[in-house]
Amino acid sequence: MNKPPLVLPAAVYCFNLPVSDTYKRTQMELSWTSLLPSLLAIVFAIVTRKVLLALIGGIILANILLFWPAPENIAYGTLSSTWDTLIDPSNMLVWFFTLGIGALFGVLENGGTFKQFVLKLERKQWIESKRRARLMTWILGVVVFIESNVTIMISGTTSRPIYDRLGIAREKLAYIVDSTCAAICILIPLNAWGAFNLTLITNQGVEQPLLVFIQSIAFNFYAIFAVLLALFVALFDWNIGPMKAFEKNAVPNQVSQNTWGDGPDDEASFGKGTAVVMTSLISLVVMVPVMLLVTGNGVLVDGNGTLSVFIAIYVALGIAVAGTLMTQPVGLVDVGKYLLKGAWNILPLAVILWLSIALGGLTRDLGTGEFLAAALDGSVALWMLLPLIFVLSAITGFSIGSSWGTFAIMLPLAIPLAMTLGLPPAPFIAAAISGGIFGDHASPISDTTIIASMASGVEHIDHVRTQLPYALVAGLAATVAYAITGMLI
Repeated sequence: MNKPPLVLPAAVYCFNLPVSDTYKRTQMELSWTSLLPSLLAIVFAIVTRKVLLALIGGIILANILLFWPAPENIAYGTLSSTWDTLIDPSNMLVWFFTLGIGALFGVLENGGTFKQFVLKLERKQWIESKRRARLMTWILGVVVFIESNVTIMISGTTSRPIYDRLGIAREKLAYIVDSTCAAICILIPLNAWGAFNLTLITNQGVEQPLLVFIQSIAFNFYAIFAVLLALFVALFDWNIGPMKAFEKNAVPNQVSQNTWGDGPDDEASFGKGTAVVMTSLISLVVMVPVMLLVTGNGVLVDGNGTLSVFIAIYVALGIAVAGTLMTQPVGLVDVGKYLLKGAWNILPLAVILWLSIALGGLTRDLGTGEFLAAALDGSVALWMLLPLIFVLSAITGFSIGSSWGTFAIMLPLAIPLAMTLGLPPAPFIAAAISGGIFGDHASPISDTTIIASMASGVEHIDHVRTQLPYALVAGLAATVAYAITGMLI
């Protein structure tokens, strides 16, 4: 059949479905109803803290708006939009490298090499001043940018005995590791974070998505301010709010925190595990730009970001598997179990990405970006758009405790808005991402906040209370920076 001039969802062509009058009106006369699927996803995620159900609800509502009042078409449209997204060849790479990153850390963590790596660092006792201890934690958080929870575990478990020995509050440790984990992962996006967001950006029809994503890093104000503020605290021991009392009550503890043994066999095994972890992670970091150059015919920004990350992850995974088998008392069956366990643990993120891509395509079909642009034109000053996106993302991230879930919901709204208004998408992408990081950083139900408390050995509510004032300082500075940026673009 010949395609009509309207941009219709794939279900219309796959199932030869009739086009309802409501859908035609939605395309020809921009309607506020085009906002409902995204608003439903946001509100439902905030109320229930279940991002998956929120995205599914948004997809169903979008198809209701597209195909009402034909129930069978709504069902077919819902199935088609999600199925087509799942089997799209470019998306298949995304699913596999997302599962691959989970498998990689499943092997490193469960195979024993990562534990030996952490213990190797822990046994180094060259940090003899409070400032050096805080700086060491900050540097570890910056250097290990592959995955936020890995950053937290390395920084927290390595630094904790040193902080206890020198009399630094563990709450200070929790703040520093939490402030460098997600912020660094998003500022140096050679990891699953970068691949996740790059995929969301690509699926919004952005030209040169990798280049635009790189440009957006310079506008990721909350992440930048959070990392710099943590460095300032590490250098000058700036204490505000409840942190003052915890630092005042911290006392040095000269009791050794090393309970792992001092035998030569331990030292030798620590070295082997460290070598495996370092080789695997370094290969992951190095292979991404190498493959970008290869796939871009020598031009980094023209490279295929998805394919590059995919290859880098599986090279690192191969090194991790081989190294674990050669250095640890485990067999091939055990390593296979670790692979599956790691992939299973990260599967919910892959599903979130899948559903968010499907919802993003449907919101484009509904003309959500065009309606927002038309509604805001003349009624909201352009300089206010970036602060509004940042604040809305922050509220969403704080409420659902998931930066990734926030990215999935907010980027499909922010990018079409910028493109319809003829504005550069990079600042809008950054505002949505930055707000998600801020909300996640301040949220008491965020997994990274909880893991930071665990790795640092502090009561979770104490970590939340002591970290929040610093997060608000960085958040306020970011809001002002977005307002200024909005005046200049």
